[in-house]
Amino acid sequence: MPNYEFYMNLRQFEPHGEFIEIILHKWQNDYELLELNHDYIQWLFPTRTQGRNFYSTPLNPQETRLMVNTSEVQQRLRRAYKMMLKFFGVKIVGEEEDKETTEVERAENFASRFENLTMNPHNNLRITRILHSLGELGAEEYQVPLVRFFLKEILIKNRLPRMKKSAMNFFIPAVRDSQDRQDLLFFAWRYYFPKEEFIWGNHGELARYKPKPVVAALLPAPLSEWTPVYSEKEKKWLTEEPGGYGEDGWFQMENGRIVLPATLAPEIVRALHASTHGGREMMEQQLEPHFYVPGMSAICKATAQQCVTCAKNNPRTGPSQPPGKQPIGLSPMASLQIDFTVLPPCKGYKYLLVMVCTLTGWVEAFPTRTEKTTEVVKSLMKEIIPRYGLPLEIGSDNGPAFIQNCLQQLARLLGITWKLHTAYRPQSSGKVERMNRTLKTLMSKLCQETSLGWLDLLPIVLLHIRCRPTPQLKLSPYELMFGRPTPLINGLRGTFGHWEKLN
Repeated sequence: MPNYEFYMNLRQFEPHGEFIEIILHKWQNDYELLELNHDYIQWLFPTRTQGRNFYSTPLNPQETRLMVNTSEVQQRLRRAYKMMLKFFGVKIVGEEEDKETTEVERAENFASRFENLTMNPHNNLRITRILHSLGELGAEEYQVPLVRFFLKEILIKNRLPRMKKSAMNFFIPAVRDSQDRQDLLFFAWRYYFPKEEFIWGNHGELARYKPKPVVAALLPAPLSEWTPVYSEKEKKWLTEEPGGYGEDGWFQMENGRIVLPATLAPEIVRALHASTHGGREMMEQQLEPHFYVPGMSAICKATAQQCVTCAKNNPRTGPSQPPGKQPIGLSPMASLQIDFTVLPPCKGYKYLLVMVCTLTGWVEAFPTRTEKTTEVVKSLMKEIIPRYGLPLEIGSDNGPAFIQNCLQQLARLLGITWKLHTAYRPQSSGKVERMNRTLKTLMSKLCQETSLGWLDLLPIVLLHIRCRPTPQLKLSPYELMFGRPTPLINGLRGTFGHWEKLN
C-alpha cells in the first residue's frame, strides 16, 4: 500500500522524491518548487484514478479505509491541504481561534498567487485532484468551502475569470455530497451570466431595453428620491386647496395625502410596482391613502399591463366564479390553515410550511428540508405559539405530516381542534391554497429580477403580502393584526407642521 506508506513517512514519493514530513516542512513557502515539480501532487493527494505520474498508484478500497481511520494520516492530510491553500493564495478563516474551522478566505499574498493561478492553468487540475482526494480520504467537510470561495472570486469578484469553466465543469462535480453539489450549482447559476446573444437592430435603441443585474429595489424607494415639479396649472389649482408645502417641496393636502405632479406620477407608480408587482386594484389601494393624482386608476392599470415580469408569471385566469363562503376565526390567529408547498431546492431547503390566519389573512411561512411532522411541531412550538398564543383550531389536508398520531395527540393536549379535509379542495382550504400560489408567483418575479434565491427573498415577499390590502375589506393583514396603517410607503424629510401657504 504505497500511498499509506508515504503518508506514514515510511517511503519517499517517486521518482526522485522526498518523505512527506520533508515536503510539509521544507517546501512550505517554496512556491517555485511547488509550481515546477509535477510529481508530488499525485502522492500528496491520491485518488482512485491514475494520474500523470505513472510511478504513483491509485487508491484501492482497503488502503482508503486504512488511511481514513488512521489519525496520523488525517493530520498530515490536513497539513498538506493547508500548504496547498497557501500556494494558491488562500487560508483557513480564524484557524488560531478554532482548529476545526473549514471556511477559507484570501491570504495576505493572494494578489501574486492569483496571478500565478491565471498564468499556470495546470493548477486547475491540481485543485480538482485535491477536491477528489479530500472526499475519498474522509475530509469532505473541506470541499464545499473551497469551491464556494473560488466561485465567489470567479463569478462575483471577477478576479479569476479564466477559471470559470474549470469551476463549473470540474470543481463542483468533485464535491462528494449530492445536496452540496446542487446548492453550489444553484449559487453558480445565480451569478453565471452567459455572453449576450447578438440582436440585429439599432444599438442605441436596443440599449434602452438592456436588462440590468437588479431591475428594482426590494422595498419601495423613499419619496425624497424625486424632486417635485408642479406645472402652472397644478400650482393654480393647489392655491385653492387646503394644505401646504413641506421641506422637500411636496404639497400635502389637509387630509395628509401628498399631491403627485402629473409628470412624476407614472414614474413613482412604476417604482412601487417594481418592488411589489401588484395588480391595478392592489396598487390603487396602497397609493390612495397616501397620494393624490388625477387618473391614478388609469396609470396603475397601464403600469401593470406593461410589466413583462408580471406577464410571464401571472396565471391565466378565466371568467370569475362567484365567491364561496368559509368559516373564519373570531380573533387574529385563532383559526389557522396550514399546508406544505414544494419549491426548487435552495441551500438544502425544498419545502415551505405555510400558515394563514382565516380572519386577517396574516401569513407565516417557514422553509423546511423535509415534509415531516417534526417540521410542523417545531414551527408551532417555537414560532407560532410563542408569538401569537394557542390557536383555537387548525385546518389542514390529509397529508402524512398532519395525520401522524403524535401531532394529533399534541393538538388534543393543547386544546386545539385539528380539522382534516381533502387535499386541493378550495371549499376547505382555499385561503392557504391561494396563498401558496401568491407566494410562488411573487417569489418567481423577484427571483427573476434580482437573481437571488427564494430563501433570501422570503422575508421581503412576506412583508409585501402582509401589507397588501384585501379586496373585500380594503385593509391589509398588517392593519387587521396591529390596528395601524402599513408603514411601507414613507420617506419624506421634515414635517408638515409649518405649512407655507401659496398666496
